[in-house]
Amino acid sequence: MKKGFILTFIFCLTSFIWAQKNTRKGLAALQAHNYGIAQGYFQKDLSKAPIAASYGWALYYQTPLFYSADSAYHYLTYLEEHLKSSESSARLKLQSDLSFSDTTISILFTRLALQEFQATLNSTHLEDFEKFMLRYAQRFPTLQAEAAQKRAALAFEIAVNAHTANALDEFLRNYPDADQRKEAQKLHEKLLYEERTQNNTEVALSSFIVAFPRSPYVAEAWSRIYAKYTQEQTISSLYSFVQQYPNAPQADLAWKQVYKLYMQPYSVEKLAQFKHDYPAYPFLEDLASDGDLLLKKLYPFAQNGAYGYMDTQGKAIIAPQYDDASAFFDGLAIVSKNDLFGLINKKNESITALQYLDISRSTDGFIAEDSTGYYILSNQGKLLQKEALQWEELQQTLSALSNQIETVEPKVVSKYERIDKNGKVGLNKQGKIILPTKYDDIIFSNDSGRIFAKLGKSLYYFDTLGKRFEYNGLEWFSNAPELAAFSKEGVAVFSKASKLGLIDMKGKVLVKNTYDAAQAIYNGLWPVQQNGKWGLVALDAKTVLPLNYEQILAFPPFGFLVESTEGVGLLANANNWLLNPNFKTIKRFETSYFLVENQDGLGLYNTDGTQLIPCAYQRIVSLEDGVFQLTNASGISYFLTIENKIVQFQP
Repeated sequence: MKKGFILTFIFCLTSFIWAQKNTRKGLAALQAHNYGIAQGYFQKDLSKAPIAASYGWALYYQTPLFYSADSAYHYLTYLEEHLKSSESSARLKLQSDLSFSDTTISILFTRLALQEFQATLNSTHLEDFEKFMLRYAQRFPTLQAEAAQKRAALAFEIAVNAHTANALDEFLRNYPDADQRKEAQKLHEKLLYEERTQNNTEVALSSFIVAFPRSPYVAEAWSRIYAKYTQEQTISSLYSFVQQYPNAPQADLAWKQVYKLYMQPYSVEKLAQFKHDYPAYPFLEDLASDGDLLLKKLYPFAQNGAYGYMDTQGKAIIAPQYDDASAFFDGLAIVSKNDLFGLINKKNESITALQYLDISRSTDGFIAEDSTGYYILSNQGKLLQKEALQWEELQQTLSALSNQIETVEPKVVSKYERIDKNGKVGLNKQGKIILPTKYDDIIFSNDSGRIFAKLGKSLYYFDTLGKRFEYNGLEWFSNAPELAAFSKEGVAVFSKASKLGLIDMKGKVLVKNTYDAAQAIYNGLWPVQQNGKWGLVALDAKTVLPLNYEQILAFPPFGFLVESTEGVGLLANANNWLLNPNFKTIKRFETSYFLVENQDGLGLYNTDGTQLIPCAYQRIVSLEDGVFQLTNASGISYFLTIENKIVQFQP
């Protein structure tokens, strides 16, 4: 029995060794690029010495000519697993005969993994990434992590191209840790909203609000519902809205619109009837105050160059805010801002927007003028015709309406009158001399009510009645007309000994006169220059930004443009550079962006300082919401903000 076992062992060992010789011959043929011969030898060993043959096949399928990742991986895995389970002496004998080691297997796995990794990165199929990660997750964690990241990016791209909420939802569920999750969530919410409300029906919009109360588009859905009820701007449609949606964000606004429309014309009688017709009106206190306001007589008054309205007790009812203002006519008044005119009621509500070049009072209402012609408005401010009339047509229409044309000029509140005589300047108001004609220049400050004047090389301050303030030894300086006026903080730039400082309205020195040049105060900070360099100083004289810069300019509402030797930056405050000072230029672009330029070209940043488009372009043009046309030496491309990518023609 024992003898038979020994004979069997010797036969197997001999076969094993002989089989390994086939593999060795195959390896030699493979090295000589005789692939067909190598294939034959490996095939012979596959059944007799599969471990040895698997090594040969693993090498064969990693050759450039017969490369097969799946086959190579299969034979490498087989080789590694069966070597581990083999007896030590047999394993060492095999490795010695075939001239390889455990390190060789590791190298082959690494080479194969890298080849597969590169192929996978170029793949557009998620299955390829899944297969790679399944094979090499434990062996190569670094490649696994990068493949997972690329897989998520590909999955996101596929979901974006699908452009459906379901596709984005599936991405979010399958890839909870993806870098694109935030962007995917944002796009998912947008697409979900668009899909659920695409037919723009009230039912679809209200159903969306109920189903997705936390969606960022709920407010927009409410606005779209509200817009359906406000198209006609009728009391009945607005009242229907508050009845249907009493808890809507626009419910209060709708109620107030009901009230505003109902109260035309604005009268005590109308108010009493409104209370009767709409007992559920939620702003009862407003009704009470409106009742008092209706009984008040209001008159225009001026303060710091702006007009408002006061009652008979001299109490301001409408704060000063207009460039001009008329008396009230049947509850309406004509006001203007920036050379545009409109109508308001006693609650300072706009009856007509500030859009006309002029509005004047007529016998039965108002005459409004814009660039196209004239319009007739009723006593309640309603347009009586849609198309503009030319002057002759206006006269004929007014004559037909009342047989009498009567135009009432708006009441004009007198302002300062500048008087020039013999090269000197004085100031009058309503015929009264405020300042005699002996000054070289006189400037009135709208913010503070102070008048300041140049006399020779001196600068003097006066109140609105011409009384001089005793600010000792102030000198006139080159940009005094812009800087010597007191700001809204009650601070002005002064000059002594040809140096600039800051004083308050009492003449107290806030910042000592040590600076060579300066600009206007903005947000409590003062740009100053000393020894050719600019910095920022606070009103308490503390240096906020060292005097190391070439130029500083206020850039409302964001802060200051600061130029250093390296370039221009945007400083939001003392500790926050919104844009670092390394640009050639920084400009406002539309409402939400900065157009910047550096040595590489033009780029675009969000107003929070984050980069939107890198500096690489000769021209950037906004085509539509969220789309920018980019031009450089490579041609024209387009940046899509929603997808956050640049698209260029690919021939």
